[in-house]
Amino acid sequence: MIERVSTSEEGSQKRKVYSSQAPLTVIATAITFWGLPALVCYALARSLVYAAVKPFWFDEVLTYVVSRQGSPSAIWAALKLGVDGNPPVFYLMEHAASLLLPNEHLAYRLMSVCGFACTLIFLFIFVKRRHGVERALLCSSVLLITPLFTLYAQEARPYSLVTAFIALAMVCYQRLPGGKWAVGLCLSLVFAALLHYYAVVAFLPFFLAELSNVYYTRQIRFGAWLALFLALGPLTISWPMLMWMKHNWGPHFWTGAALSDVSAAYGSFFRLGAPWGVALCGLTVLTMLTTSRRASRAEATAVFPQAPISEHALLLGLVVLPILGFAVAKVTHGPFVERYFLPTILGIVAAAIYGLNCTNSKNLHAVGLTLLLAIMSQEFGFWKSLGNRERPADIVAPIANLAGTAPYQTLPIVISDAGEYVELWHYAPPALLRRAVTLPNPEGAATYAGVDTVDKLVLALRPYAPAGIQDFSSFEATHSAFLYSNGSRSDWWPAKLAHDGFQLKLLSFGGSAAVYLVERGSSIG
Repeated sequence: MIERVSTSEEGSQKRKVYSSQAPLTVIATAITFWGLPALVCYALARSLVYAAVKPFWFDEVLTYVVSRQGSPSAIWAALKLGVDGNPPVFYLMEHAASLLLPNEHLAYRLMSVCGFACTLIFLFIFVKRRHGVERALLCSSVLLITPLFTLYAQEARPYSLVTAFIALAMVCYQRLPGGKWAVGLCLSLVFAALLHYYAVVAFLPFFLAELSNVYYTRQIRFGAWLALFLALGPLTISWPMLMWMKHNWGPHFWTGAALSDVSAAYGSFFRLGAPWGVALCGLTVLTMLTTSRRASRAEATAVFPQAPISEHALLLGLVVLPILGFAVAKVTHGPFVERYFLPTILGIVAAAIYGLNCTNSKNLHAVGLTLLLAIMSQEFGFWKSLGNRERPADIVAPIANLAGTAPYQTLPIVISDAGEYVELWHYAPPALLRRAVTLPNPEGAATYAGVDTVDKLVLALRPYAPAGIQDFSSFEATHSAFLYSNGSRSDWWPAKLAHDGFQLKLLSFGGSAAVYLVERGSSIG
Protein backbone atom coordinates (compact mmCIF):
# COMPACT_ATOMS: atom_id res chain seq x y z
CA MET A 1 0.00 0.00 0.00
CA ILE A 2 2.87 2.33 0.89
CA GLU A 3 4.53 1.48 -2.45
CA ARG A 4 1.33 2.32 -4.30
CA VAL A 5 1.12 5.75 -2.67
CA SER A 6 4.78 6.59 -3.27
CA THR A 7 4.54 5.44 -6.85
CA SER A 8 1.38 7.44 -7.37
CA GLU A 9 2.93 10.53 -5.84
CA GLU A 10 6.05 10.10 -7.97
CA GLY A 11 3.94 9.75 -11.11
CA SER A 12 1.94 12.80 -10.16
CA GLN A 13 5.11 14.81 -9.72
CA LYS A 14 6.42 13.61 -13.09
CA ARG A 15 3.15 14.58 -14.77
CA LYS A 16 3.38 18.04 -13.21
CA VAL A 17 6.94 18.49 -14.43
CA TYR A 18 6.03 17.16 -17.88
CA SER A 19 2.95 19.35 -18.13
CA SER A 20 5.01 22.43 -17.28
CA GLN A 21 7.57 21.55 -19.96
CA ALA A 22 5.24 19.98 -22.51
CA PRO A 23 4.53 22.99 -24.71
CA LEU A 24 8.19 23.83 -25.24
CA THR A 25 9.10 20.18 -25.61
CA VAL A 26 6.38 19.52 -28.17
CA ILE A 27 7.33 22.63 -30.17
CA ALA A 28 11.03 21.74 -30.14
CA THR A 29 10.26 18.15 -31.15
CA ALA A 30 7.97 19.27 -33.96
CA ILE A 31 10.55 21.75 -35.29
CA THR A 32 13.26 19.14 -35.12
CA PHE A 33 11.17 16.53 -36.94
CA TRP A 34 9.44 18.73 -39.50
CA GLY A 35 12.01 21.49 -39.81
CA LEU A 36 14.03 20.19 -42.74
CA PRO A 37 11.05 19.04 -44.86
CA ALA A 38 9.37 22.41 -44.24
CA LEU A 39 12.57 24.24 -45.14
CA VAL A 40 13.02 22.31 -48.38
CA CYS A 41 9.36 22.61 -49.40
CA TYR A 42 9.34 26.34 -48.79
CA ALA A 43 12.59 26.85 -50.69
CA LEU A 44 11.23 24.90 -53.65
CA ALA A 45 7.91 26.75 -53.68
CA ARG A 46 9.40 30.21 -53.31
CA SER A 47 12.11 29.57 -55.89
CA LEU A 48 9.63 28.20 -58.43
CA VAL A 49 7.32 31.20 -58.00
CA TYR A 50 10.17 33.68 -58.44
CA ALA A 51 11.69 31.72 -61.31
CA ALA A 52 8.37 31.77 -63.18
CA VAL A 53 8.05 35.57 -63.21
CA LYS A 54 11.63 36.89 -63.25
CA PRO A 55 12.88 37.76 -66.75
CA PHE A 56 16.10 36.28 -68.07
CA TRP A 57 19.12 38.52 -67.77
CA PHE A 58 22.03 38.56 -70.22
CA ASP A 59 23.88 35.44 -68.99
CA GLU A 60 20.67 33.44 -68.83
CA VAL A 61 19.82 34.34 -72.43
CA LEU A 62 23.21 32.93 -73.39
CA THR A 63 22.28 29.71 -71.58
CA TYR A 64 19.00 29.64 -73.50
CA VAL A 65 20.67 30.22 -76.88
CA VAL A 66 23.31 27.52 -76.46
CA SER A 67 21.02 24.96 -74.80
CA ARG A 68 18.33 25.16 -77.46
CA GLN A 69 20.84 23.99 -80.08
CA GLY A 70 20.02 20.55 -78.70
CA SER A 71 22.67 18.19 -80.05
CA PRO A 72 26.19 17.93 -78.58
CA SER A 73 27.79 18.92 -81.89
CA ALA A 74 25.61 22.04 -82.28
CA ILE A 75 26.23 23.06 -78.68
CA TRP A 76 29.97 22.57 -79.14
CA ALA A 77 29.89 24.67 -82.33
CA ALA A 78 28.21 27.54 -80.45
CA LEU A 79 30.76 27.36 -77.66
CA LYS A 80 33.66 27.38 -80.16
CA LEU A 81 32.25 30.62 -81.55
CA GLY A 82 32.42 32.09 -78.04
CA VAL A 83 28.70 32.41 -77.32
CA ASP A 84 29.22 31.36 -73.68
CA GLY A 85 31.88 29.89 -71.42
CA ASN A 86 30.60 26.83 -69.53
CA PRO A 87 31.27 23.13 -70.27
CA PRO A 88 28.97 21.46 -72.85
CA VAL A 89 27.43 19.09 -70.27
CA PHE A 90 25.73 22.02 -68.54
CA TYR A 91 23.88 22.99 -71.73
CA LEU A 92 22.92 19.39 -72.48
CA MET A 93 21.37 19.15 -69.02
CA GLU A 94 19.59 22.47 -69.52
CA HIS A 95 18.26 21.28 -72.87
CA ALA A 96 16.88 18.14 -71.24
CA ALA A 97 15.27 20.23 -68.48
CA SER A 98 13.71 22.56 -71.06
CA LEU A 99 11.71 19.63 -72.42
CA LEU A 100 10.01 19.01 -69.08
CA LEU A 101 8.03 22.23 -68.69
CA PRO A 102 6.32 24.59 -71.17
CA ASN A 103 7.30 27.72 -69.19
CA GLU A 104 10.83 28.55 -70.34
CA HIS A 105 11.66 30.49 -67.17
CA LEU A 106 10.77 27.52 -64.99
CA ALA A 107 12.31 24.95 -67.32
CA TYR A 108 15.73 26.52 -67.66
CA ARG A 109 15.91 27.37 -63.96
CA LEU A 110 14.63 24.04 -62.71
CA MET A 111 18.09 22.59 -62.13
CA SER A 112 19.11 25.57 -60.00
CA VAL A 113 15.91 25.35 -57.95
CA CYS A 114 16.49 21.65 -57.27
CA GLY A 115 20.19 22.27 -56.70
CA PHE A 116 19.53 24.60 -53.80
CA ALA A 117 17.03 22.19 -52.24
CA CYS A 118 19.65 19.44 -52.43
CA THR A 119 22.25 21.74 -50.89
CA LEU A 120 19.96 22.25 -47.89
CA ILE A 121 19.66 18.49 -47.44
CA PHE A 122 23.35 17.69 -47.93
CA LEU A 123 24.52 20.39 -45.51
CA PHE A 124 22.00 19.10 -42.95
CA ILE A 125 23.35 15.56 -43.32
CA PHE A 126 26.95 16.76 -43.05
CA VAL A 127 26.43 18.78 -39.87
CA LYS A 128 24.03 16.29 -38.23
CA ARG A 129 26.68 13.57 -38.16
CA ARG A 130 28.84 15.54 -35.75
CA HIS A 131 26.53 17.99 -34.05
CA GLY A 132 22.98 16.64 -33.99
CA VAL A 133 19.69 17.53 -35.59
CA GLU A 134 19.08 20.94 -34.00
CA ARG A 135 22.40 22.45 -35.03
CA ALA A 136 22.15 20.85 -38.47
CA LEU A 137 18.73 22.43 -39.01
CA LEU A 138 20.10 25.77 -37.86
CA CYS A 139 22.97 25.57 -40.34
CA SER A 140 20.70 24.69 -43.26
CA SER A 141 18.38 27.56 -42.34
CA VAL A 142 21.22 30.07 -42.59
CA LEU A 143 21.45 29.34 -46.32
CA LEU A 144 18.11 31.09 -46.82
CA ILE A 145 19.66 34.49 -46.09
CA THR A 146 22.57 34.00 -48.50
CA PRO A 147 22.81 34.63 -52.27
CA LEU A 148 22.61 30.88 -52.80
CA PHE A 149 18.88 31.25 -52.14
CA THR A 150 18.08 34.88 -52.89
CA LEU A 151 19.93 35.02 -56.25
CA TYR A 152 21.26 31.77 -57.64
CA ALA A 153 18.48 29.34 -56.77
CA GLN A 154 16.39 31.00 -59.49
CA GLU A 155 18.99 31.47 -62.20
CA ALA A 156 19.61 29.48 -65.38
CA ARG A 157 23.31 29.19 -64.64
CA PRO A 158 25.34 26.35 -63.09
CA TYR A 159 26.31 27.92 -59.74
CA SER A 160 23.52 26.48 -57.60
CA LEU A 161 24.01 22.98 -58.96
CA VAL A 162 27.81 23.15 -58.59
CA THR A 163 27.37 24.09 -54.92
CA ALA A 164 25.01 21.15 -54.45
CA PHE A 165 27.61 18.73 -55.84
CA ILE A 166 30.30 20.21 -53.58
CA ALA A 167 27.94 19.73 -50.61
CA LEU A 168 27.41 16.12 -51.67
CA ALA A 169 31.18 15.68 -51.95
CA MET A 170 31.48 16.95 -48.35
CA VAL A 171 29.02 14.28 -47.20
CA CYS A 172 30.93 11.57 -49.07
CA TYR A 173 34.32 12.75 -47.80
CA GLN A 174 33.04 12.74 -44.22
CA ARG A 175 32.27 9.02 -44.55
CA LEU A 176 35.57 7.86 -46.03
CA PRO A 177 37.36 5.45 -46.31
CA GLY A 178 34.39 3.35 -47.43
CA GLY A 179 34.63 2.32 -51.07
CA LYS A 180 31.17 3.51 -52.08
CA TRP A 181 31.83 6.88 -50.48
CA ALA A 182 35.08 7.25 -52.40
CA VAL A 183 33.12 6.60 -55.61
CA GLY A 184 30.52 9.13 -54.51
CA LEU A 185 33.23 11.69 -53.80
CA CYS A 186 34.74 11.18 -57.23
CA LEU A 187 31.43 11.41 -59.08
CA SER A 188 30.31 14.48 -57.13
CA LEU A 189 33.47 16.38 -57.99
CA VAL A 190 33.41 15.18 -61.62
CA PHE A 191 29.87 16.46 -62.11
CA ALA A 192 30.80 19.77 -60.50
CA ALA A 193 33.71 20.13 -62.94
CA LEU A 194 31.46 19.19 -65.88
CA LEU A 195 29.13 22.08 -65.00
CA HIS A 196 31.63 24.89 -64.47
CA TYR A 197 35.34 25.16 -65.18
CA TYR A 198 36.13 27.07 -61.99
CA ALA A 199 34.63 24.26 -59.89
CA VAL A 200 38.07 22.63 -59.84
CA VAL A 201 39.24 25.38 -57.49
CA ALA A 202 36.78 23.97 -54.95
CA PHE A 203 38.71 20.68 -55.16
CA LEU A 204 41.66 22.28 -53.33
CA PRO A 205 40.05 22.05 -49.84
CA PHE A 206 39.58 18.30 -50.36
CA PHE A 207 43.26 17.89 -51.27
CA LEU A 208 44.18 19.98 -48.23
CA ALA A 209 41.99 17.80 -46.03
CA GLU A 210 43.56 14.58 -47.29
CA LEU A 211 47.07 15.97 -46.88
CA SER A 212 46.26 16.82 -43.27
CA ASN A 213 44.99 13.28 -42.77
CA VAL A 214 48.30 11.88 -44.05
CA TYR A 215 50.27 14.26 -41.81
CA TYR A 216 48.40 13.50 -38.58
CA THR A 217 47.57 9.83 -39.02
CA ARG A 218 50.61 8.72 -41.07
CA GLN A 219 48.20 6.76 -43.25
CA ILE A 220 47.48 7.06 -46.96
CA ARG A 221 43.88 6.44 -48.00
CA PHE A 222 44.43 5.29 -51.56
CA GLY A 223 40.73 5.32 -52.38
CA ALA A 224 40.42 8.98 -51.41
CA TRP A 225 43.49 10.02 -53.42
CA LEU A 226 42.34 8.04 -56.43
CA ALA A 227 38.92 9.71 -56.26
CA LEU A 228 40.47 13.18 -56.06
CA PHE A 229 42.87 12.68 -58.96
CA LEU A 230 40.24 11.04 -61.16
CA ALA A 231 38.02 14.05 -60.54
CA LEU A 232 40.62 16.17 -62.33
CA GLY A 233 39.88 14.31 -65.57
CA PRO A 234 37.39 16.89 -66.93
CA LEU A 235 39.95 19.65 -66.39
CA THR A 236 42.52 17.76 -68.44
CA ILE A 237 40.04 17.20 -71.27
CA SER A 238 38.85 20.82 -71.18
CA TRP A 239 42.33 22.36 -71.12
CA PRO A 240 42.46 23.30 -74.84
CA MET A 241 39.06 25.01 -74.57
CA LEU A 242 40.18 26.88 -71.45
CA MET A 243 43.27 28.14 -73.26
CA TRP A 244 41.12 29.34 -76.18
CA MET A 245 38.77 31.14 -73.78
CA LYS A 246 41.71 32.81 -72.07
CA HIS A 247 43.08 33.95 -75.43
CA ASN A 248 39.66 35.17 -76.59
CA TRP A 249 38.42 36.94 -73.45
CA GLY A 250 41.49 37.28 -71.29
CA PRO A 251 43.12 40.53 -72.51
CA HIS A 252 40.14 42.76 -71.63
CA PHE A 253 37.91 40.57 -69.46
CA TRP A 254 35.11 42.35 -67.63
CA THR A 255 36.65 41.66 -64.23
CA GLY A 256 40.16 41.08 -62.97
CA ALA A 257 41.51 39.88 -59.64
CA ALA A 258 42.02 42.37 -56.82
CA LEU A 259 42.19 41.91 -53.05
CA SER A 260 39.24 44.25 -52.70
CA ASP A 261 37.19 41.72 -54.70
CA VAL A 262 38.05 39.03 -52.15
CA SER A 263 36.86 41.09 -49.20
CA ALA A 264 33.74 42.13 -51.13
CA ALA A 265 33.01 38.47 -51.87
CA TYR A 266 33.02 37.54 -48.18
CA GLY A 267 30.70 40.45 -47.44
CA SER A 268 28.27 39.60 -50.23
CA PHE A 269 27.97 35.97 -49.15
CA PHE A 270 26.17 37.09 -46.00
CA ARG A 271 24.88 40.46 -47.22
CA LEU A 272 27.44 42.40 -45.20
CA GLY A 273 29.87 45.12 -46.11
CA ALA A 274 33.39 44.15 -47.14
CA PRO A 275 34.97 44.95 -43.70
CA TRP A 276 32.42 42.81 -41.86
CA GLY A 277 32.90 40.06 -44.43
CA VAL A 278 36.63 40.01 -43.76
CA ALA A 279 35.98 40.02 -40.01
CA LEU A 280 33.60 37.06 -40.40
CA CYS A 281 36.19 35.17 -42.41
CA GLY A 282 38.92 35.89 -39.87
CA LEU A 283 36.77 34.84 -36.93
CA THR A 284 35.77 31.62 -38.69
CA VAL A 285 39.38 30.80 -39.56
CA LEU A 286 40.43 31.45 -35.95
CA THR A 287 37.67 29.17 -34.69
CA MET A 288 38.67 26.39 -37.07
CA LEU A 289 42.38 26.67 -36.25
CA THR A 290 41.60 26.46 -32.54
CA THR A 291 39.32 23.45 -32.90
CA SER A 292 41.71 21.78 -35.34
CA ARG A 293 44.54 22.06 -32.83
CA ARG A 294 42.43 20.38 -30.19
CA ALA A 295 41.25 17.72 -32.61
CA SER A 296 44.85 16.97 -33.58
CA ARG A 297 45.50 16.18 -29.91
CA ALA A 298 42.64 13.66 -30.04
CA GLU A 299 40.56 15.38 -27.41
CA ALA A 300 37.29 13.45 -27.44
CA THR A 301 35.03 15.89 -25.65
CA ALA A 302 31.43 16.86 -26.12
CA VAL A 303 32.54 20.03 -27.86
CA PHE A 304 34.60 18.20 -30.46
CA PRO A 305 32.80 14.88 -31.01
CA GLN A 306 34.84 12.51 -33.10
CA ALA A 307 35.56 15.00 -35.89
CA PRO A 308 38.89 14.02 -37.47
CA ILE A 309 41.50 16.62 -38.33
CA SER A 310 40.84 16.09 -42.04
CA GLU A 311 37.28 17.30 -41.62
CA HIS A 312 38.47 20.44 -39.86
CA ALA A 313 40.93 21.03 -42.68
CA LEU A 314 38.19 20.58 -45.28
CA LEU A 315 36.03 23.26 -43.66
CA LEU A 316 39.00 25.56 -43.24
CA GLY A 317 39.84 25.12 -46.92
CA LEU A 318 36.29 25.99 -47.94
CA VAL A 319 36.33 29.08 -45.71
CA VAL A 320 39.47 30.43 -47.43
CA LEU A 321 38.33 29.31 -50.90
CA PRO A 322 38.08 32.90 -52.25
CA ILE A 323 41.67 33.49 -51.13
CA LEU A 324 42.74 30.30 -52.92
CA GLY A 325 40.73 31.40 -55.97
CA PHE A 326 42.42 34.81 -55.90
CA ALA A 327 45.83 33.11 -55.85
CA VAL A 328 44.84 30.87 -58.78
CA ALA A 329 43.54 33.89 -60.71
CA LYS A 330 46.78 35.77 -60.16
CA VAL A 331 48.96 32.85 -61.20
CA THR A 332 46.92 32.05 -64.31
CA HIS A 333 46.03 35.70 -65.09
CA GLY A 334 42.39 34.70 -64.95
CA PRO A 335 39.29 36.42 -63.56
CA PHE A 336 38.00 36.51 -60.00
CA VAL A 337 34.20 36.39 -59.83
CA GLU A 338 32.60 35.94 -56.41
CA ARG A 339 29.85 33.62 -57.63
CA TYR A 340 32.52 31.11 -58.69
CA PHE A 341 33.26 30.53 -55.00
CA LEU A 342 29.80 30.08 -53.51
CA PRO A 343 30.78 26.79 -51.75
CA THR A 344 32.61 29.06 -49.29
CA ILE A 345 29.20 29.68 -47.74
CA LEU A 346 28.95 25.99 -46.86
CA GLY A 347 32.33 26.08 -45.16
CA ILE A 348 31.59 29.18 -43.10
CA VAL A 349 28.16 27.96 -42.01
CA ALA A 350 29.39 24.47 -41.07
CA ALA A 351 32.47 25.87 -39.32
CA ALA A 352 30.35 28.30 -37.28
CA ILE A 353 28.74 25.34 -35.54
CA TYR A 354 31.90 24.83 -33.52
CA GLY A 355 31.24 28.17 -31.88
CA LEU A 356 27.65 27.19 -31.21
CA ASN A 357 28.86 23.99 -29.54
CA CYS A 358 30.12 26.14 -26.68
CA THR A 359 26.63 27.47 -25.97
CA ASN A 360 23.88 25.80 -23.99
CA SER A 361 20.50 24.87 -25.37
CA LYS A 362 18.87 28.14 -24.27
CA ASN A 363 21.43 30.20 -26.17
CA LEU A 364 21.03 27.90 -29.16
CA HIS A 365 17.29 28.50 -29.11
CA ALA A 366 17.92 32.25 -28.94
CA VAL A 367 20.17 32.04 -32.00
CA GLY A 368 17.52 30.01 -33.78
CA LEU A 369 14.81 32.52 -32.91
CA THR A 370 16.97 35.41 -34.14
CA LEU A 371 17.61 33.59 -37.41
CA LEU A 372 13.91 32.80 -37.79
CA LEU A 373 13.02 36.48 -37.37
CA ALA A 374 15.64 37.46 -39.96
CA ILE A 375 14.28 34.93 -42.47
CA MET A 376 10.68 35.97 -41.82
CA SER A 377 11.55 39.64 -42.32
CA GLN A 378 13.36 38.87 -45.57
CA GLU A 379 10.59 36.69 -46.93
CA PHE A 380 7.84 39.11 -45.92
CA GLY A 381 9.62 41.76 -47.94
CA PHE A 382 9.98 39.39 -50.87
CA TRP A 383 6.32 38.41 -51.06
CA LYS A 384 5.19 41.98 -50.47
CA SER A 385 7.29 43.28 -53.38
CA LEU A 386 6.72 40.33 -55.72
CA GLY A 387 4.06 42.16 -57.73
CA ASN A 388 6.38 45.14 -58.23
CA ARG A 389 9.40 43.19 -59.42
CA GLU A 390 10.62 43.45 -62.99
CA ARG A 391 8.69 41.50 -65.61
CA PRO A 392 9.62 40.71 -69.23
CA ALA A 393 7.28 43.51 -70.36
CA ASP A 394 9.35 45.99 -68.35
CA ILE A 395 12.40 45.17 -70.49
CA VAL A 396 10.54 45.90 -73.73
CA ALA A 397 8.54 48.95 -72.58
CA PRO A 398 11.25 51.68 -72.72
CA ILE A 399 12.32 50.83 -76.27
CA ALA A 400 8.71 50.32 -77.38
CA ASN A 401 7.84 53.79 -76.08
CA LEU A 402 10.87 55.24 -77.83
CA ALA A 403 9.85 53.57 -81.10
CA GLY A 404 6.58 55.51 -81.05
CA THR A 405 8.22 58.89 -80.53
CA ALA A 406 7.21 61.40 -83.24
CA PRO A 407 8.67 62.55 -85.57
CA TYR A 408 11.31 59.80 -85.47
CA GLN A 409 9.16 56.72 -86.06
CA THR A 410 11.19 55.58 -89.08
CA LEU A 411 14.66 55.94 -87.62
CA PRO A 412 16.56 52.89 -86.32
CA ILE A 413 17.11 52.72 -82.57
CA VAL A 414 20.67 51.97 -81.51
CA ILE A 415 20.88 50.41 -78.04
CA SER A 416 24.20 51.32 -76.50
CA ASP A 417 24.48 48.35 -74.14
CA ALA A 418 24.87 45.19 -76.23
CA GLY A 419 23.89 43.07 -73.23
CA GLU A 420 20.68 45.07 -72.83
CA TYR A 421 19.93 44.46 -76.50
CA VAL A 422 20.25 40.69 -76.01
CA GLU A 423 17.67 40.81 -73.20
CA LEU A 424 15.38 42.92 -75.40
CA TRP A 425 15.85 40.54 -78.32
CA HIS A 426 14.61 37.63 -76.22
CA TYR A 427 11.30 39.33 -75.37
CA ALA A 428 10.58 42.00 -78.00
CA PRO A 429 8.04 41.48 -80.82
CA PRO A 430 9.41 41.22 -84.40
CA ALA A 431 8.15 44.70 -85.36
CA LEU A 432 10.24 46.30 -82.64
CA LEU A 433 13.29 44.16 -83.42
CA ARG A 434 13.26 45.39 -87.00
CA ARG A 435 14.18 48.84 -85.70
CA ALA A 436 16.30 47.92 -82.68
CA VAL A 437 20.02 47.69 -83.38
CA THR A 438 23.17 47.19 -81.33
CA LEU A 439 26.72 47.77 -82.50
CA PRO A 440 29.14 45.58 -80.58
CA ASN A 441 32.66 46.86 -81.08
CA PRO A 442 35.33 45.03 -79.06
CA GLU A 443 38.10 47.34 -80.24
CA GLY A 444 36.20 50.48 -79.26
CA ALA A 445 35.10 48.94 -75.95
CA ALA A 446 38.69 48.02 -75.10
CA THR A 447 39.92 51.49 -76.04
CA TYR A 448 37.27 53.58 -74.29
CA ALA A 449 36.13 51.31 -71.44
CA GLY A 450 39.00 48.84 -70.99
CA VAL A 451 36.71 45.77 -71.23
CA ASP A 452 35.27 44.01 -74.27
CA THR A 453 33.74 40.79 -72.93
CA VAL A 454 30.08 41.60 -73.59
CA ASP A 455 30.84 42.94 -77.07
CA LYS A 456 32.66 39.74 -78.01
CA LEU A 457 29.86 37.58 -76.63
CA VAL A 458 27.21 39.50 -78.56
CA LEU A 459 29.22 39.34 -81.79
CA ALA A 460 29.41 35.57 -81.37
CA LEU A 461 25.60 35.55 -81.11
CA ARG A 462 25.09 36.88 -84.63
CA PRO A 463 24.42 33.47 -86.26
CA TYR A 464 21.68 32.84 -83.67
CA ALA A 465 20.07 36.29 -83.42
CA PRO A 466 18.17 38.72 -85.68
CA ALA A 467 19.94 41.11 -88.00
CA GLY A 468 20.02 43.80 -85.30
CA ILE A 469 23.55 42.86 -84.27
CA GLN A 470 25.56 44.91 -86.76
CA ASP A 471 29.03 46.28 -87.36
CA PHE A 472 29.31 50.00 -86.82
CA SER A 473 31.12 50.62 -90.12
CA SER A 474 28.37 49.02 -92.22
CA PHE A 475 25.62 50.63 -90.15
CA GLU A 476 26.92 54.19 -90.42
CA ALA A 477 27.38 53.78 -94.18
CA THR A 478 23.62 53.39 -94.62
CA HIS A 479 22.27 55.54 -91.76
CA SER A 480 23.23 59.19 -91.42
CA ALA A 481 20.72 59.68 -88.58
CA PHE A 482 19.39 57.41 -85.84
CA LEU A 483 18.04 57.38 -82.31
CA TYR A 484 20.47 56.37 -79.62
CA SER A 485 19.34 54.84 -76.30
CA ASN A 486 21.89 54.99 -73.53
CA GLY A 487 21.00 52.78 -70.57
CA SER A 488 24.52 51.84 -69.54
CA ARG A 489 26.39 53.29 -66.57
CA SER A 490 29.69 53.18 -68.44
CA ASP A 491 28.65 54.23 -71.93
CA TRP A 492 31.59 55.06 -74.16
CA TRP A 493 29.70 55.45 -77.44
CA PRO A 494 28.97 59.21 -77.16
CA ALA A 495 32.70 59.89 -77.00
CA LYS A 496 33.34 57.70 -80.04
CA LEU A 497 30.44 59.18 -82.02
CA ALA A 498 31.66 62.71 -81.33
CA HIS A 499 35.17 61.67 -82.30
CA ASP A 500 33.86 60.26 -85.59
CA GLY A 501 32.06 63.48 -86.51
CA PHE A 502 28.53 62.77 -85.31
CA GLN A 503 26.49 65.31 -83.41
CA LEU A 504 24.19 64.31 -80.56
CA LYS A 505 21.03 66.07 -79.43
CA LEU A 506 19.57 65.05 -76.09
CA LEU A 507 15.87 64.28 -76.52
CA SER A 508 15.05 62.94 -73.06
CA PHE A 509 16.67 61.84 -69.85
CA GLY A 510 15.14 59.74 -67.13
CA GLY A 511 16.91 57.88 -64.35
CA SER A 512 20.10 56.45 -65.80
CA ALA A 513 18.75 56.33 -69.39
CA ALA A 514 19.19 59.04 -72.01
CA VAL A 515 17.88 59.25 -75.58
CA TYR A 516 19.75 61.14 -78.30
CA LEU A 517 19.11 62.05 -81.90
CA VAL A 518 22.38 61.36 -83.70
CA GLU A 519 23.25 62.85 -87.11
CA ARG A 520 26.45 62.97 -89.07
CA GLY A 521 28.02 66.28 -89.99
CA SER A 522 24.94 68.47 -89.46
CA SER A 523 24.03 71.19 -87.07
CA ILE A 524 21.35 70.02 -84.70
CA GLY A 525 19.29 72.81 -83.24
